[in-house]
This record gives sequence, structure tokens and C-alpha cells, in this order.
Amino acid sequence: MLEFRPIIYITISQEKKMNLRKLLVLAVALRLLVSGLLFHPDIKTIAFQTSFFKQGVVNIYPYLINNRASLSLKEEFVYFPLTYFTLGSYQAIISTVLGNNFTKWLSDAGANSVVNNPNIILYLIFLKLPLLIADLAIAFILLKLFKDKKEGEQAFALWLFNPFTIVLIYTFSNIDLFAVLLTLIAFLYIKREKLLTAAIFIGLAVSFKLYALLFVPFLILKAKNTKEKILSVVIPISIFLFTIIPFWSQAFTSSALLSGLSTRLFGPSFTIGFGESIVMGLFLMTALFFTGYVFDKKVHLFNYLVSLLLIIFSFSHFHISWLLWIAPFLIILVVKKPILSIPIFFWAIFAISIPLFYSDRSMTISLFRIYTTWYDMLPTPFLAIQKFYDPFIFQSMLHSVLAGISLVIAYKINKND
Repeated sequence: MLEFRPIIYITISQEKKMNLRKLLVLAVALRLLVSGLLFHPDIKTIAFQTSFFKQGVVNIYPYLINNRASLSLKEEFVYFPLTYFTLGSYQAIISTVLGNNFTKWLSDAGANSVVNNPNIILYLIFLKLPLLIADLAIAFILLKLFKDKKEGEQAFALWLFNPFTIVLIYTFSNIDLFAVLLTLIAFLYIKREKLLTAAIFIGLAVSFKLYALLFVPFLILKAKNTKEKILSVVIPISIFLFTIIPFWSQAFTSSALLSGLSTRLFGPSFTIGFGESIVMGLFLMTALFFTGYVFDKKVHLFNYLVSLLLIIFSFSHFHISWLLWIAPFLIILVVKKPILSIPIFFWAIFAISIPLFYSDRSMTISLFRIYTTWYDMLPTPFLAIQKFYDPFIFQSMLHSVLAGISLVIAYKINKND
């Protein structure tokens, strides 16, 4: 009997590994399928802009503005330098594999460039491979975050096979995923009581996407002493400044640092007179921080980070790419608190539906344009609703429900702990 137990253990362990491998293979196949079949124009624009790195362009921000007249795609680069260098390095690699036709396609701004290109599916798959790597890395980090192996495997499977993250990443070519990966690594180190290591990864996350800067003050709540409190703030801000100061210019601040996507976080407010307003999101974030600082002796940082993100989505006109910021945390919640599965499911439904009703063809109809330009004749959901109802009021109703569900989730996770 004593000799038989290890054999059983090894067999079970091998079976679990095989099951995880099968899940992984199936997940990769599903992602490659979605990657090649749906096209959002951002993926081509970003690839065109980052392709200048292999040509020796280091500071992309003034380059695009100064050469706008001669460029086929004239948008500014709205991301930070680390994104440019990461994707630019990748562009240099795949351009040697895909050849000159790929380079020509990137610079083709013609309306039918995606329809008439026989290699479009191959190009889309290659362009989205960095997202696949970051996506799978998140799945494995979720696996490690749980002490209970069954819970870890459940989180692993939920991340790989829930339709929401697959759509957000591979339909909309969501490069916010790099920052999401880094913030999740930071949370892993927070769980291991390595706050300063977590601060490093938060700093790197901020260097990819500014939203992670909102996490920095909350690191103070977890710090054990004054030195750690100071370093938990100084480290991420120093890393962020180190990555952006060499590129500081009017072009950089207007294109990336103060772009509409960054400042939109603090949009909703109410007037208190004489030109002053109370910014609702900032007001609630401040209240959340000082609640933890003054009243909470045993800080559950996870709850504060989730509540912070719920505030953002409740009180801002969010971009669909932002939804990835909270996605791994919601997966953790579903596993740890199954009672929240239903409200989180409906939260995800409403959250992903709201941007689909924006007046933007690329959010819906244009995603299928690689097959035929006949899709250009179809109305967007915004135009369809406009025929019988005000689409902005409809969006407001959806957003109000989303805010209500956010309140319930935030209350529940903070009350229980």
C-alpha cells in the first residue's frame, strides 16, 4: 500500500498537467482563430507607427507630427515610450519574416487595403502574437495566485475561456494588456509581502499605461513603516519619470501624457460655483484611500484596488480597452467569492455593451470589413437606436445600471473582509 500511493499521486499529477496542456492548446487555437478573423483599425495604425523604430526613429512623438504631411497614416502615437520600444522591437523581427509586402501594407491607408490583401489573416495573427504571450502569462500568474490548487486551476480556465477577455484582447487589439500583466505581477508580490518589488512592477505598468499610477497611493496602506511608505511611492514614480523624461516635449505631452484617453478618467463633475467643480471619480478615490488609512487596521489591498477600478468605470466615459484593467481581479473574485458570480457576470455584460453603442463604426460593423466592403452599408447600433430613441439616453441608462452593480460589488467585498 505504501508503495502504491506515490504511483497514484504521480498518475493524478500527470493527468492534471495533461489537462492543463489540453486547455492551453485549445485556448491558443481559439485565440489565433479570433485574431485572424476580426480587424480593428488600431492594430494597423499602431503597427505602422511602431515600424519606424527599425528605421532608427527613437523619439516617435515629434517625428509623427513633423512628418505628418508625408505620412499615409497621420494619427499621433498616444502610448508611452515603453510601448513604442516593445512593439517596435517586435516589428523589426516580424518584418524580416513577412517581407516587403507587409511593410507596404502597413503604410497603405487605402479604404480597401484590408479587403483586397490575401495575406490579411496572416498579418493579423502575427500582429497580435505579443498580446497572446501577455495573455497566457496572465493565466499562469492567476494559477500561482491561489494557495488552493483547485481554485488556481479554476481561475486559469476562467481566464482562458471566458468570452469577454478574448473579445477585448483579440477583437480590439488591446495593448493595455501589457500594463495589466505588470499590475497582476505586482499584486502577486503584494501577496508575498514583497511590497517594494511590487512597487517596481507598478512603476513599469505606469510606464505602459497611466491608469496604474492610481494604484500608487494605495501601496502606502500596505507599507509596514515610514521608510517603506516613502519608497512604495518614490520607486514607481521614479521608474515612470525615468522612462518618459528623455522624450519630454510638447509633442509627447499632447500626444500621450495629456491625451483625451488619459484625462477622461477625471471627466464627470458637478459645479459648486465660481468656476469650481467637484470631480466625482477623484472625490470617491480620495475617500476610499483615507477610509483605509484611518479606519482599516488590517488592509486587504485587493479590495481597495477593485473598488478603485469600479469607481473609474462608474464615473467615466470609458474606452472599451479599459475593461481589461479590472478583468483579472474579477476572475479572482468569481473564484474566491462565488456568491458574486452573477453580479459580476451582469457587470461584464453591461460594461462591454456600453462602448458598442458609441457612435463609432470600428466598434461593431467595421470589425468584419476584412471580408467585404458591403458591411459599410450596415448601420451601427448607435444609428439603429437613433431611429426610435435617443442613443445617449440609452447609454446613460446602461451606465447607471453598471454603476449600481459596481456599488453592490464594492460594498460586498469590503463588508465581508
